[in-house]
Amino acid sequence: MNEQGNQGPQGGVPVAQERVAVQERVAVQERVAPTQERVVTERVEAAPRRPGPNPRRLFLLNGGILLALLLVGGGLYYLWHESYYFYKTDDAKVDGTLAAVAPAQPGTLVKVNYQLGQTVARGATIATLRSATGQTVTAAAPIAGTIVQEGATPGEVLPAGQPLAQVVDLSRLYVTTYVEENRIRDVRAGQGVDVKVDAIGDTTLHGIVARVLPTAAATLSAIPTSDYASGNFTKTTQRIPVQITLDGTEGHALYPGESATVTIHVHD
Repeated sequence: MNEQGNQGPQGGVPVAQERVAVQERVAVQERVAPTQERVVTERVEAAPRRPGPNPRRLFLLNGGILLALLLVGGGLYYLWHESYYFYKTDDAKVDGTLAAVAPAQPGTLVKVNYQLGQTVARGATIATLRSATGQTVTAAAPIAGTIVQEGATPGEVLPAGQPLAQVVDLSRLYVTTYVEENRIRDVRAGQGVDVKVDAIGDTTLHGIVARVLPTAAATLSAIPTSDYASGNFTKTTQRIPVQITLDGTEGHALYPGESATVTIHVHD
């Protein structure tokens, strides 16, 4: 009872003081809280703001990426289109059927009647020879055409069958091209062909595939390209000869051996 009495009238002073102290702490907190909140707000407002994305820059960036994709896609499509629909090569030349002028009997060349580049008729006497028995031997042109090779000189002794000139019909020239063996399956007779001959500039001639020769170009060469006997064989892509007939020459003069570029329409 004495302890409770002390908290009564006698303890009133301590209780009042404690209440005052509590009220002062509350007042201080109420004064400090707005200040702290204002400081935090000021710090937030003072913090640097990151700039947002620039719409124009995004548009240009996306546009550039789209353009690049379109260019790459277009380039790939062009390569596929060109490879699928066409076979193009500059491994081609103007060609013609050469006919050899040769004596049927041996003899000494006495006279040459025509020169290089001259036009001859079929059966025309190109050269005259004298046999060992004194007989006259002639060498005649087997076809009508132009002399494109001539190398014999009077006084020279020629055996029978020895060519002394070559004649070609320039009105019946064709183009020979060589197609890689892994693409020859796409080439067949009757396909359209565009031909550009280096000697006549940018003029494009037209023709068709006449035939595909049933052999590789290597087998037609006088010098073998591979030595199978020694075992030193290196596999290489073979080339198949293809003959192309021309619809015309657009008024241009063509000659055998001139370089050409051909584009075969393998898929129409």
